[in-house]
Amino acid sequence: MIRLVQMVRGGSRTGAARYLGIPPGTLESTALRIRTWQKEPGNADAYQTALRQIAEIAIYGGRSGAASAD
Repeated sequence: MIRLVQMVRGGSRTGAARYLGIPPGTLESTALRIRTWQKEPGNADAYQTALRQIAEIAIYGGRSGAASAD
């Protein structure tokens, strides 16, 4: 969610977290957990795919405006 807000609004992850009302300490511990999870085989690709899908929904509002890579 933080990354999506960052993509839409611009700025830093910290700024996006503040916009969402997430306390500063939570952001760092969550980022560490995500980085650890991404190191597992296949998870980084799954994370990137999910981000692309979320971005498409945000941009196209659920309409099929972009060609799917699947």
